[in-house]
Amino acid sequence: MASIPALVEPAVLRWARRSIGLDTVAAARKIGVPDDRIEKWEAGDEQPTIAQLKSAATAYKRPLAVFFLAEPPQGFDAMRDFRRHDESDGEWSPELHGEYRRALLQRDNSLELFELDDALPSSSWIVSLPGGSDDDLARAARKKLLGATPVPLPTGSGGPYEHLNTWVSALEEAGVLVMATHGGKVKTREMRAFSLYFETMPVIMLNGADSARGRLFSLLHEYAHLLLHTGGLCDMIADTKATSIDRQLEARCNAIAASILMPAELVLRRPEVVARVNRQGTWDYEALRSAAAPFGTSAEAFLRRLVVLGRVSHEFYSARRPEFLATYEAEESRSKAGGGNWYRNQARDLGKGYVRHVADAHRRRVIDSYTAATYLNVKVGQIERLARTAAIQEPV
Repeated sequence: MASIPALVEPAVLRWARRSIGLDTVAAARKIGVPDDRIEKWEAGDEQPTIAQLKSAATAYKRPLAVFFLAEPPQGFDAMRDFRRHDESDGEWSPELHGEYRRALLQRDNSLELFELDDALPSSSWIVSLPGGSDDDLARAARKKLLGATPVPLPTGSGGPYEHLNTWVSALEEAGVLVMATHGGKVKTREMRAFSLYFETMPVIMLNGADSARGRLFSLLHEYAHLLLHTGGLCDMIADTKATSIDRQLEARCNAIAASILMPAELVLRRPEVVARVNRQGTWDYEALRSAAAPFGTSAEAFLRRLVVLGRVSHEFYSARRPEFLATYEAEESRSKAGGGNWYRNQARDLGKGYVRHVADAHRRRVIDSYTAATYLNVKVGQIERLARTAAIQEPV
């Protein structure tokens, strides 16, 4: 039986491939055709079959119908000019392209559910203090978020996952869509987090391969971007010089995030800090880790906060930072478990607030089972258990 050719424009095929960052050979291998076939399709020398076009739609993460347009769409899911550090490769990986697109898709899904309910998302994440300092902004944001969160900050022996759960829940309650990259597909050296600024339902995507402490600081760093009406992709490189405009913005967001997570008055009251006034040389990794634990942050982030608060010098920080980072990274590597629970990972990656929103609409029959399963990327029979996993009391 002869294969049915798909009558598609070569320019549309070229646009779809480039939009996800694949070269022709990589695309051919994902689709399962000879290495030179993509070039022939895009030159108009050959046409894909319907079956091959369906494979291309899957590889390029595009609806099949898009390929039958007469020309490449204009402004259709166009990439923003995200901020990148000077050391970062300007090209996005196909995995990062896909996660960016998923963030926009999930936001569209959420907004559709609100529209079906004739309701509006919360906008309480917005904090406006005309003329106020960044410390004032951080103080007001912390008070507003923690005043409305359904999960209070942990006390005593609460670990980094409990702290992360509190702040994620607080931002979701305030109207921010929080999610994570799937299965560690995007490397942390390429992206620690990104944010998409919208007045209604902004988005923060964390890197699911990052540690809980890393995700926590990235979460508040991206929230600082939203407070400043900016969005972008960050690798969270610490830079005390901050000479370029982009680095100055990153340093500012780092400072706001640190101020939200580690208020000055609470840091300065820590017994480890009180005992080391004018004795910065006595700080070691164990002391920093102990002092940082009640805030859910890393020892390195706490040390950086001490620099800002004038308790240790820039020279001490620069000299000891590599040692503390190496110890922290080794510690995090030992604590990482392989695999994990699929439902928990799926709830984390989709975002627990998003899962609860979709599951609630399904329970109330606002949407049918097929739609709910499509929104959650699961089978219909998995919806109920995924919803239970995303319940407020579960750790992230």
